[in-house]
Amino acid sequence: MSIRNLWPDIKPDFEESLGDKDPLVRAAALRFIECYASSMDKSLAEDQDTELMQEYIDWWIVMIGEYIQQTSLDSEGIVRAISCDCVGSISKYIFARLNPRIQTLLVTLILPLPRDEDPNVRAAACRTLGVFVLFQDLREDPLFVSDMASALMEQMNDKVINVRVRASWAQGNLCDALVLESEKQGFCIEEWVSTSLWTDLISTATTAALDNDKLRSNAVRALGSLLRITPCSYFDQGRIMLLLKNAMTALIKNIETGTLKTRWNACHAANNMLRNPDFPVGYMDKDQMYPWTTGFYRALCSSLTQCKNFKVRINACLALTRPSLQAQYGSPDQFKSIVNSVVEAYKTCLDDKETEFQELGYKDQLKLKTIEALGHMEPWIGPGKIKEDVDCILKNNEQLTTNNEQ
Repeated sequence: MSIRNLWPDIKPDFEESLGDKDPLVRAAALRFIECYASSMDKSLAEDQDTELMQEYIDWWIVMIGEYIQQTSLDSEGIVRAISCDCVGSISKYIFARLNPRIQTLLVTLILPLPRDEDPNVRAAACRTLGVFVLFQDLREDPLFVSDMASALMEQMNDKVINVRVRASWAQGNLCDALVLESEKQGFCIEEWVSTSLWTDLISTATTAALDNDKLRSNAVRALGSLLRITPCSYFDQGRIMLLLKNAMTALIKNIETGTLKTRWNACHAANNMLRNPDFPVGYMDKDQMYPWTTGFYRALCSSLTQCKNFKVRINACLALTRPSLQAQYGSPDQFKSIVNSVVEAYKTCLDDKETEFQELGYKDQLKLKTIEALGHMEPWIGPGKIKEDVDCILKNNEQLTTNNEQ
């Protein structure tokens, strides 16, 4: 029997459970709805039938209007929290087809809940907002993005770690959503987040990047995305440059140490922010470098040559390939050291000793990325042995490519 035919038989028991005096029973009823919605999404993925889609949309409209709107105001925190989870289980396909009035109702229900007295509700609300901001209808709404960012600020410093974890994840999604919007013509960051809110975002993300390990991977993700879309005019402000210095200190620490997931995200964040052509790195003028330049590239080179995980190495290599000007690499000696690190990583890929089987595929990817990196840097390499080594590597790869094509 299809799940679409089960609801009439389930509904009486669901309503009875939802009206039970025991909050655990009410919570269990809502948890069932979350699972039921997940099953609906699975069936929609398998069958894109428009009639089926409309049935599920109608089901959600009833659920929201007759049940979730009330349970989100329940006197018990556990019921309010699972109400948030239910709302967060709505798929982007369903949400996009809901009436704008229903969409607005859902946002209105969730936005106040990150400040709920119950930490479980705060955590669940932050997670749901993190889901919502990736929905196209909402991420294209500057008012929602701004309201969401403001709603998360306090929770980034919550005493309960689970709330901070969910808030950090949501903040990372928010910054990723801003990146998606920034790719559209005419994007202006001030229309989405004010300068003061921008400073709050980078400050809380920096703090989270030095917090518990559970927060760090999302915190550096937020830093990378936010700095990718930061306009040049911001970097002319002294206070912002001080915030940037603190952010870079946190990012460098997470590139060098931490869980593999955190280091992977930190290297990815480095690559992300270097996509910003105005990002301040390398020489700020003829004789002076930005203070974080040396430590930043040293951390990336260390991850590239010493980390045991090849996925982390790949992201470090991608970040080192991103600068479009030699001056962004810093001093000539530092640039030479970066090239040497890439050459060392390439040579490591030629040796299969002490490489676990599951890493072999990633080692091949790293080899390709190091070749691409050397090709990117080659025009700036001066004469000498390092130049000869790089030319030899590139020539051998060119021959290998030709042989493979034949």
